[in-house]
Order: sequence, then structure tokens, then C-alpha cells
Amino acid sequence: MKRFLIPLALGLASTPLMAGTSLLDANEYSVWNAGVAATFADYKFDDNSVDDSTVGFKLYGGYRINKWFGLEAAYHSFGDFSEAPPLPAASVDVRLDGYSGSVLLYAPINSDEVDVYAKAGYYNFDQELERNNIVTASNSPDGLLLGAGLIVNISKQFAFRAEGEWFDIDDGDLWAINLGAEYRFGRAPEAAAPVAVAAPVAVVAPPAAVAAAPVVKDSDGDGVKDDIDECPDTPAGAKVDARGCEEQLILRGVTFDFDSAKLTPDSLTILDSVATTLTRRPNFNVEVRGHTDSHGADDYNLTLSQQRAEAVRDYLIERGIPATQLTAAGFGEADPIADNGTEEGRALNRRVSLEFSTQAGQ
Repeated sequence: MKRFLIPLALGLASTPLMAGTSLLDANEYSVWNAGVAATFADYKFDDNSVDDSTVGFKLYGGYRINKWFGLEAAYHSFGDFSEAPPLPAASVDVRLDGYSGSVLLYAPINSDEVDVYAKAGYYNFDQELERNNIVTASNSPDGLLLGAGLIVNISKQFAFRAEGEWFDIDDGDLWAINLGAEYRFGRAPEAAAPVAVAAPVAVVAPPAAVAAAPVVKDSDGDGVKDDIDECPDTPAGAKVDARGCEEQLILRGVTFDFDSAKLTPDSLTILDSVATTLTRRPNFNVEVRGHTDSHGADDYNLTLSQQRAEAVRDYLIERGIPATQLTAAGFGEADPIADNGTEEGRALNRRVSLEFSTQAGQ
């Protein structure tokens, strides 16, 4: 069977196929996160009257604004720092906890697996000083914090994080190392790049042979002569089959909720137009193909692309297209049409396409 593209563009010409923007351009980094970390802290306080290390914890939440910047709020619990001089009666303990807010600056590295960042911010802690097991003073130190860290991405939702922090306290210095994990959520629906659909292409019957025609032209420049070209107005540079028709149609604007196979409302409008056109073309078989970029694990991407292809197929069946006319296949990141090393290329590679073939005997 020869593969063959029908003129779906006729049914889609009035549909807003430019809806949505590239996930990486607009929302790849616009994501919330929440995490917990074990804290290993060292505090030198009051001219070394306390110089001790403790183990505590840190709870934090943040928002990645874009590729470069993020915001973070955190609660720190450092526990008790103690000093036990030779005379027990002179024992000193300091209890320290409180809150901080920071701005994160991410390094410009081209990696899906690792992020490196520096941070600066403000803290406000509660501090209690005990001498001989009696609270003798309490205050609320505040000031500058600085830090740097490394994030290792396990998936689109989970990551490990290691960071160091320094807190400038009036009568001491506090250093902390945090080791923990975080969960990300709230990213916007994935969307294909805003690429316009091809101009409408009419399917016409092959023209009757003209005897002794001196020259047969190729008006659209696709390599198929006009006398056998069933799609005489294909766009310049388009890949065509032996009949002069595009072999594959990419459905720009068909998008899904983040990290799922649930179609967005704008996608349903586009697929309604697809179903209307397919209803008039019952002699074609259609394979719905799902594709992803290289962001994430291979097996995960393959499964997600299969689920999304099946979601499109199921919706077309609901709109009246016979199930025997439709199949679905997921290709994950295996069939890129652009460079996955760039944001623009990954946006183009996240797509749903339709592959056409004529039914036997047609």
C-alpha cells in the first residue's frame, strides 16, 4: 500500500493551530518544588564560647521563574549547639531555628540531568542561650545568607539536592550542608511549537492523458510531474510520496496536561476538524503517532508517547471514525525531527502526527 496524505488542512484552516507555546520557551522552568533535607551544621558563637556541630533538618519550597532564576522559602531547625568546658557548672547551650528567603541564580549549563546554582538571601532565626541549663538570653538574629548547590534530576518530578549555606550572624558564623530530595509540580500543559499548518492542499483525480504533450511540468516543484501529481500544491520542501502528496501530517497545537495523556480543550477543537475530514475519506487507514523530546528516561517517554497516541485515537473513534481505520503507536524520543540539544529543537520533537495509507484495493 502506498502512503498518502489527505487534505486535512482544508478542515483545519479555520482552527487556531497556533494555540499554546513551547514548553521550554514558556514553562519548562516555571515549576513549583517542595523538599526536605538533612542539615549538618557547625556554629561558632560568642567568641568561641560555643563551637559545636549538630544534625538538624530543612523544609523548603520554591518556584523556578525561568532558565536563570528561582525563588525559595525555607524553615531551618538546627537543634542544640553545646559546649562543655572542664567545669560542668559553666556549660553553654544554644538552640537555633527559623526562616529564610533566597533568590537562586542557575548556571548556564546545557544538561537535562544536572543543575548548578548560587543563592543569596535573608534569614530570621530564634536563638535561645542556656548557661548551666538555665535560659539566660533569647534574641532573633537576622541577616545575609549565601550558598551554592547541585541538583541531580532523577525524573521530571523528582531530584536529589546537595547545597552549602553560610549565615552571617552578628556574634558568630553558621555553616550548613544540606542533603535531601525534592518533588516538582504545577508545570503548565505541554505544547508544541507555534508552527503554522501547511497551506490547504486539494486532492484531485489524475488529469486525463494528453496525447503528444510536448512538455509535462512540475508546477509545485515536488519532483512529481503534474500529470500524475494528485496534490499539485504541496508546500516547497515537503517530503512527498509517488503521488505527490505529503506522507505525514504533524498536528500542531494538539497538547496534553503536563505529564499525562489527557487532551487539553484546545486540542479537542483541532481533533474535531480532523474527524470531520476523515469522515469524508473512509478509504484511508491512519496511524496516530506520539513523539517526545529527549528530556527524561527513555522507557518513561516511550510509555507516555504511546498513551498520548492512544488518547488521540480514542477521541477520533468517539467522533465517529471506525476503529478499524485507526491505529496508535508511540515512538518516545526515537524519531526526532530537530536537534534535541536546543530548546527550539526539543519543542519541535514533542508532537503528534498522522501517517496515512490507502486501504487494500483502493
